[in-house]
Amino acid sequence: MSSEADRAAELQARILAFVHDELANEAERALVTASAPLLEIGVLDSLRTTRLIAWLREEFGVRVPPLAMTGKNFRDVGSITTLVLDLRTAA
Repeated sequence: MSSEADRAAELQARILAFVHDELANEAERALVTASAPLLEIGVLDSLRTTRLIAWLREEFGVRVPPLAMTGKNFRDVGSITTLVLDLRTAA
């Protein structure tokens, strides 16, 4: 793996751990994977999405612009990882 791929994998693992440990309730934790549809399984709602966005800003220094706050960008941990990588590149 390249160092860029390593960084992406590490970023995804950190986001996955946060979603699993801080956002998902006990019943949802078993369903949380990198490709699990977070909105559909109920892990993300407006409050938990706000917590996630605040954590992304604090943890990775990225501000998620309002136009990027879409279901597509928060569909799963993989799409959130891509969003963070894109925002870091744009910064």
